[in-house]
Amino acid sequence: MREEGKFSRFMNRLADILYVGLLWLLASLPLVTAGAAATAGYYAMAKCVRHRTGYIGREFWHSFKGNFLQMLPLSLLFLGAAAVLAVDLPYLWVNDSKKNSALFMLLLFVAFLLLGLALYACPLLSRFEKKNLELLKTAAVVMFKFLPVTVGLLLFLALCVAAVYLMPWAVFVLPGLYLYVLSYPMEWILRKLMPKVEADSEEAQKWYYKD
Repeated sequence: MREEGKFSRFMNRLADILYVGLLWLLASLPLVTAGAAATAGYYAMAKCVRHRTGYIGREFWHSFKGNFLQMLPLSLLFLGAAAVLAVDLPYLWVNDSKKNSALFMLLLFVAFLLLGLALYACPLLSRFEKKNLELLKTAAVVMFKFLPVTVGLLLFLALCVAAVYLMPWAVFVLPGLYLYVLSYPMEWILRKLMPKVEADSEEAQKWYYKD
């Protein structure tokens, strides 16, 4: 009976993880909504799946609608930069020269910066109220302060993208899995950024302070 209970909880958790991933995929289809979708996906994953508070669909769309306008210019900025890098990096790789190699490495660093900023900006916005400039500054500080975590998460992201490229059906599985794995180191980091509160205070009872 106990084993059946564990299996049932595992399957329920897996279904929730896939559900969040599918919501993210649906909300990201217009591309310009990708930032708001990622923010909502992280919020729903952390609050509903990790901390078992609230309903996934309701929390996802609440966060999506609440952050859409703020994330729209950032989404456009990141998409524009990604489009330029997607053209320039393959060109420089094929047309190798000393000058092009240096430029290739520079653009790789730019790509790392953009991905790192996007990686932290969405979870930060899901937890804190920040204007875009402050949001990006905080994301930049955090990505270098926790550089090993940043590198590990970006490598895992690269593996997920490669897996989707090789197995297109994985696009229905890996987004949710990535958000779930992301929530473990990210919640640890976000807790360090939140003010300390008294254990018996009203603030301490909020879902994101619970272990």
